[in-house]
Amino acid sequence: MAMVTGGLAVLALLLPGLCGALWLRAGWGHRAPPGFWPMALGYGYLIGMMAATLLLRLMDAVTLSLNFAIPALFLAGTAAGSAWWIWKTADRTATPNPGGEDQPSWPRWLWAGLLVWLAARLAVLALETVWLPTVFPWDAWSTWLVRPRVWLEARQLLAFQDAQAWLNDASGRVYHIEAWQYPLTVSLIALWSALAAGQWQDSIVHLPWWACGVALGLGGYGQARLWGVTPLQAMVFAWLLLSLPLVNVHMALAGYADLWLTAAFGFSAIAFMHWIRWRDRRQGILAILLAVFCASIKQEGMVWPALLIPALLLVLLPKRYVLALAGLAVLLFGLILGLGGLGDFGFADSALIASLLQRAGIRQFHLVYWNNWQPVIDSLLILDNWHLLGYLMLMTLLAVVGLLFRQTWIRAAGQQRRALGATTLLILTLGAAFFGLFFFTQAGKWAEDFTSINRIILHFTPVLLFWALTVFAMPRASAGLGAQSVVSVRR
Repeated sequence: MAMVTGGLAVLALLLPGLCGALWLRAGWGHRAPPGFWPMALGYGYLIGMMAATLLLRLMDAVTLSLNFAIPALFLAGTAAGSAWWIWKTADRTATPNPGGEDQPSWPRWLWAGLLVWLAARLAVLALETVWLPTVFPWDAWSTWLVRPRVWLEARQLLAFQDAQAWLNDASGRVYHIEAWQYPLTVSLIALWSALAAGQWQDSIVHLPWWACGVALGLGGYGQARLWGVTPLQAMVFAWLLLSLPLVNVHMALAGYADLWLTAAFGFSAIAFMHWIRWRDRRQGILAILLAVFCASIKQEGMVWPALLIPALLLVLLPKRYVLALAGLAVLLFGLILGLGGLGDFGFADSALIASLLQRAGIRQFHLVYWNNWQPVIDSLLILDNWHLLGYLMLMTLLAVVGLLFRQTWIRAAGQQRRALGATTLLILTLGAAFFGLFFFTQAGKWAEDFTSINRIILHFTPVLLFWALTVFAMPRASAGLGAQSVVSVRR
């Protein structure tokens, strides 16, 4: 019986990633460029898991008793159909690319060394996840992993509502937790593994968090290769990402939603950066799909995808319109400050602003300036959560400023300059959102006590590191994906 339970748990872990990878390969085209399969496995795991949670929602909506077999069979059937389509449309005349045979051997040895290093670290994290005797993180046992335990016993998605609704319920089928309004997806991910095992086992329920970290490394490595950098440069990127202490903590101490939001938003933004450079519709679709996934994970996930909009406008609109919008934004910000009063930088007293925030579905914050420079500096430059990430970001900003004054860069192709400009604007937008949140809202107290500030930084780390990669590791002109995509757009 234990072997069957373990086998089904492994199947629940592997099936979403395999399905998602096959779906991506079936829709990508005749050839898979270098880096595609790691990207497909990483992105595919999130897409497959999103599909699994949607199937559980659908089963509950049509009043079917929740189980693992029906959604698993559906996923396996679609994966088999995708595999058949891949085989049918395969380009069997393609010859392998001999490029790289004349390269020195040391990059290959260093690449292999980093891979062994990462494999050993991931193996240790897997053991920590499996051996964890119970749920430790606060939000995990108070919110995210409470609901799936109830759903597993009832085999349906029973409602979690506010305290008053719970007190007024006479049926005994309404439950209450403090964060009852949080999105359901992360709890459904835990439920997926529990349904496969047929019972609640913490070690099995925790494994998707470890798999999410692995997917983050695979997807990042694959996208770096698709960008056109060398295998070693892509491996260094994956190594930097997966060696961040707080990433490892969220893999080992499973149960929080932040690792899932980090992967979903990071993958969405990186695919968006690809779309900016190559105008590849497939990357654009991935960016949109994962942005939708963000919104289903956590409340912040409803906001972060909107931070891509300024870079999108910079790419799509003529320069005069971009300047006009920038000026309008400055005027609007000044108007908001004027309506709310300049004394405290607070504009919660403005009935107009409060009404607009409520209509937009945004929780109202009292905007007051917090002098949080010291905790932010400590978090990014002194404490151990991020290694040297803060210093790398400062170096990257200096490198971008230096590029602006180089004649070779000024004469570079417009497509390349626009891509760097748009991706840098994306990073500046993330920084502005971070600054506004922790310096002008009540969330500033989360910086003072070093709590949520680091989890917000975690959401942005894949994008920050990928941006640094695009600045310091200039892609080769022969990048297969880019060349194909630019040609298709020009046509």
